[in-house]
Amino acid sequence: MKLSDAQVVIDKLSEVWTVKRLCPVCASGKLSLTNMVEVRDYNEGNHCPGAAITPMVEVVCDICGYVMLFNAIALGVVDSQTGQVKEAKP
Repeated sequence: MKLSDAQVVIDKLSEVWTVKRLCPVCASGKLSLTNMVEVRDYNEGNHCPGAAITPMVEVVCDICGYVMLFNAIALGVVDSQTGQVKEAKP
């Protein structure tokens, strides 16, 4: 993930994540924004061209490795029509 994209994601997560940011497994506050990944619809292990793809923001606990996924379109950081990361607000 580009640094400019990461800043857009960090800004939006800070806006919507209003409770204390702790891992739900080990209660550590050491969380890292690691990547933006794609999740495809499951088709019993078969490759399915044209299957829906959802961009997800990945936040990982640095202590236990628990992974939290946030829908990047629902967060408003990825445009649902173009699939592009939106620009940071000035």
